[in-house]
Amino acid sequence: MPRLLIVLALTLWPWCQALGQDAPAGEPSAHGQHMAEPSRPPAVGVSEKLGAFLPEDVVLRDEEGRPVNVRKLVTLPTILAPVYYSCPNECNLLQGSLAQALPQIGLTPGRDYQVLSVSFDENDTPAAAKSRKQDYLAVAHGFPPEDWKFLTGDAASIRRLMDAIGFGFKRDGPAFKHSVVLVALSPEGKITRYLYGVRPLAFDITMAVTDAAEGRLGLSVQRAVAFCYSYDPESRRYVFDVMKVTGLSVLAGVGLFVLFLFLGGRKRKRG
Repeated sequence: MPRLLIVLALTLWPWCQALGQDAPAGEPSAHGQHMAEPSRPPAVGVSEKLGAFLPEDVVLRDEEGRPVNVRKLVTLPTILAPVYYSCPNECNLLQGSLAQALPQIGLTPGRDYQVLSVSFDENDTPAAAKSRKQDYLAVAHGFPPEDWKFLTGDAASIRRLMDAIGFGFKRDGPAFKHSVVLVALSPEGKITRYLYGVRPLAFDITMAVTDAAEGRLGLSVQRAVAFCYSYDPESRRYVFDVMKVTGLSVLAGVGLFVLFLFLGGRKRKRG
């Protein structure tokens, strides 16, 4: 049996290395929290930092141009949307879908949760934020304006916040290459869940807010997604990585074959 374990370990070691490299940076400690990795997230993509906390000194501006400390602003379970306000595609789809989903959530804004849209484009202004806010509030029928804030800031402050949540983005002319994600935060500013895709469901948001209220880290499929899919900056979407999955299948097959040979050999010896 020890020989079999050694062979299997040598066979599966490359796959384990690949999976570990693609896994989200940082894991919760025994106390349910972890410190964010000192390295930045990938140039484009998301490196999950579940259990990490927002920095306490990032100051941005709201849609009226008033400075706000983001950490102090998060006093409720919060859904944070990293976007930029001139985005012609994904950001519009994400915020439009979010605006449609919010009225369907069976929780009370301002008491049970709030929403923050944060631009990662340092050229966005409070005036642009205010304009986009009016557009989306018109879709989110009856959602309180004070409970969905649209923030902007300078490049350094934006980068600190985006690094803290593991959101990587890259300027591409007037536009950006970026992923599409919502980040759930507890009232203490702890990252508790990531929701991917341009059409978040009211149910998923409700569950994320409920977990955030208790400080529970939500189940994430990012580890599997990171292994099976690779982000394509050109098409701005995740694509199935045939090479990785094929390699995993081959290694798994080799492992099973070795196991079959070992067990077959033991049966012949007994016979």
